[in-house]
Amino acid sequence: MRAAGFLLAATIAGACVSPQARPSATSENPQATTFESPSAPADARTATVLYVQDGDSFRVEIDGQEERVRLIGINSPEKGECFDQEARALLDDLIGGQPVLVGTDVEEFDQYGRILGYVWLGDVFVNAELIRQGAALARGYEPNTTLQAVLDRAEQIAQEEEIGMWSSTACGSTERYEVTITGINADAIGRDNENLNGEWVTIESNHPTVIDLSKWTVRDESSVHRYTFGSGVRIAPGESLVLYTGCGSDRSPEFHWCSNTPVWDNAGDTGFLLDTNGSIVAQYGY
Repeated sequence: MRAAGFLLAATIAGACVSPQARPSATSENPQATTFESPSAPADARTATVLYVQDGDSFRVEIDGQEERVRLIGINSPEKGECFDQEARALLDDLIGGQPVLVGTDVEEFDQYGRILGYVWLGDVFVNAELIRQGAALARGYEPNTTLQAVLDRAEQIAQEEEIGMWSSTACGSTERYEVTITGINADAIGRDNENLNGEWVTIESNHPTVIDLSKWTVRDESSVHRYTFGSGVRIAPGESLVLYTGCGSDRSPEFHWCSNTPVWDNAGDTGFLLDTNGSIVAQYGY
């Protein structure tokens, strides 16, 4: 159930100064982007962090019992992915062994029995701090979206400042590629699962040289759906290609995911293009 007294501490519009928001505006950097985090609700429960499992989940002792907590509204890299160890280390450094406050939203638990939590360490809103430091993506899951605007704002800051996973060199890449996702057609004509090739994503290169896309990956916001380009796929300056969700014959510039289910969420999603190292080259949200 929704935690009583769950009110934002400030309006999430424009630049609002917060002790946790970095970089803060100064005379040397007057255009720095900041945001203000909400305070913990009055009925948030006190818990002690026992063990950090990954960048968005951990175990706590709460009310005398051990519980698992999954942070609401964020999605950190999965095990084995680029930046997964950094994300876990950041969360561990931030809250490991510490007393925290845990608040909930509409749903208290997920399907795995984990507490769905908004978490605070003192004045630090942990969910937003992880995103702001580029250790997680903002990912809203209805109906638990009361504070999603704060989390989305934190992601915007991380992107603008190229922090954490948003850095072009975060995953060992040495080149900045001029490639963009120019569009995603998410809502196929008719039933999506009966018209999979009615979904597609388009990619365009403005890079000065030909790029080898072999082992580059396209993924959705949830990270559940992933497509990897095969060997020998290249894109030249000024060229575009289209990646259809369904099956078909691959011949540049048309490629096929061959997924047996729709990939792109009609209600809103984000597509990511990752290079061979896992660095984010481009993204497109709708």
